[in-house]
Amino acid sequence: MSTTRETVRLLCKSIINRLENQKAISFPPRLRQVIQDEIFGLVGPSILSEQDLRERTLARMGAKADLLQDTQFTESEQYKAARAVIRGTFGDDILNGLFFQKPLKIIAHTLAEYFMRSSHIDDVYETDEDIEQHIVEVIQKFDESQAH
Repeated sequence: MSTTRETVRLLCKSIINRLENQKAISFPPRLRQVIQDEIFGLVGPSILSEQDLRERTLARMGAKADLLQDTQFTESEQYKAARAVIRGTFGDDILNGLFFQKPLKIIAHTLAEYFMRSSHIDDVYETDEDIEQHIVEVIQKFDESQAH
């Protein structure tokens, strides 16, 4: 299964659900979507999907189309070469088809800070460290097929 931006949104939803189910945070149900959108906005740029890799590869090939036409490489070889170059810029942290541009601990810390200061969150019942640990666990165990 190929990951998309929707996969990243599902990961954000899973994080919120886990924290709520663990009674680590509470918030009005009507604000669930707002909170999901806000945390996606915070960490979405730091988590890239296979779709992002594909789109950036095709964009790079399009930008270099004139140069590539004069080579002896097939279109498939050109794509593979461009993909390898783009993939090299995505970082080394890969989990379940998601490419993390920052360490999981930094992403978890960013989200914990959000939960602590957001006006949409009524209460936070656990320490920053505990919330960060829950978030890291959700990310490490995330399975898109189980998240719907």
